[in-house]
Amino acid sequence: MNTKIIKNKFTYLIFLTALIFSLGAVPGMAAEGCNSNLMAQVFSAAEADLGAVGPQNTLVITDIGSPEESYVFLDDFYSEFYSRDLLYTKNLLTVQNSRNSPLWFAFFNKCSGKCTYIEVSSENESNISYKVTENIKFSKLSKTNESRAAWNEKVNNSVFNGREFAILTISNAWATGKLDYELMQCLEVHNHFCPGVSSGYVLANWMEENYPLKEGVSYTVFSCPNWCKEDVFVKRWDTTPGKGGIWVSTLTDNETEALGGSPAGIFVVTDKNAGTMKAVVLGFDFDVVNANSGVKADDPGWVSKYLADLWLMDKENWDTQGLVSVISVKDIDADTLSKMKQADNNPYVVLGLLNSTENN
Repeated sequence: MNTKIIKNKFTYLIFLTALIFSLGAVPGMAAEGCNSNLMAQVFSAAEADLGAVGPQNTLVITDIGSPEESYVFLDDFYSEFYSRDLLYTKNLLTVQNSRNSPLWFAFFNKCSGKCTYIEVSSENESNISYKVTENIKFSKLSKTNESRAAWNEKVNNSVFNGREFAILTISNAWATGKLDYELMQCLEVHNHFCPGVSSGYVLANWMEENYPLKEGVSYTVFSCPNWCKEDVFVKRWDTTPGKGGIWVSTLTDNETEALGGSPAGIFVVTDKNAGTMKAVVLGFDFDVVNANSGVKADDPGWVSKYLADLWLMDKENWDTQGLVSVISVKDIDADTLSKMKQADNNPYVVLGLLNSTENN
């Protein structure tokens, strides 16, 4: 009897050992076991340079969850995040990134203007592979020609491994206290802040104000010409390409000129309750932004784009004459909408706003 019990225990021990080894072979499990306190190290590394990370002064920007197998750190990350009384809607921006991108974190202190950038490597054993702290307060960096040149040099040297513009613009906009959470959600998809996204946010709000998204109403977007604005529509209205909600194409210079010089796209409003379908053609003029935001011709891109973003963030500027224009509003039917979607058709030609020869 004793021999039988010993054999059973030995068999169980072998099975348990095999199970442990097999779990280590599951994708993600090995990475998780390599360094279970890695997120604590990341937060501690930031605090070593910035001081206490707290809800009143800190923004954390990260792509955690996007890079391959970075999801294994999510629970530990949020445990560290919430243990410091940080708030999801106030102190965090989780940006979308490609699967083969590195896992990175940017901790920004709005009081000092300092930002600690950290990358994590998981090739062999997960650990902090890169860390640097810089002062990125916009008013400081843009103050003189010397300060601008100094930051330009750091950008050229990729001090944040190519994420300098994204981190600088998002952090400084957040520090103003005027960065809407709904706009922050759009930045999560686009993963940086630029006037292209800001213009999309203005256009989206214009549409919702003039053609409210009440029950039974939906938008189909022909984003033509395309720029960064499309990501706003995808996030805000769920107009994904897979669901047929957005169609993206370009225009020739001749076509752009024929449409007034600043076309932004066609927004088809379908109201199932009223049984109507309208094609709302809008324009957006960046010259108006540049003329009112304080942008100068010799400004480096990170200066001019941030100033434009600041101006576009202010809702009081949205009614500035010429910023958003109505090129046309037409009643259409389902057959017209179907023709607009066809690959060999220009939607503006289908609506009669362009001649088929104007792209020559």
